[in-house]
Amino acid sequence: MTFKPALTHRNRTTTQLQVIIETQIKILQAVQAALPENLAAEVKACVVKETKLLVYADSAVWSSQLRFFSQTIQAAANRICDGKIDKIQLKVQQPIRDFPEKKSRKKIPSQINIDALISSQLQAPESDLKQALLSLSSTLKDLSSAR
Repeated sequence: MTFKPALTHRNRTTTQLQVIIETQIKILQAVQAALPENLAAEVKACVVKETKLLVYADSAVWSSQLRFFSQTIQAAANRICDGKIDKIQLKVQQPIRDFPEKKSRKKIPSQINIDALISSQLQAPESDLKQALLSLSSTLKDLSSAR
């Protein structure tokens, strides 16, 4: 069975979201084009919130440098937004952090319990269960010695 991506199902909400995204991309491109090349590369996103333009940079250092170009940024954004931007707010975009992998907490029985498992199975009659439990106890013994 195949699934279609959510954006292939056109409805009012996805269309509105797509228009907002496309507008934000246009604003970002206009702002980057208006800035010096070294600063343009540091502007990561531009988001319009009512009459305010939020400009996201990689770090506080770049954000403070961009502050000197507030009027340039506002003018570039207003060309796309028909003059509705009256305030610029610079923000630092936090990097996406990789979450550390959870270490599995294997509870390995003590050596006494492993030995008890082995001795109880050695006395049991032959069966698939006996073989499985002997294999398990052997694996547990190896894991406990690796600690």
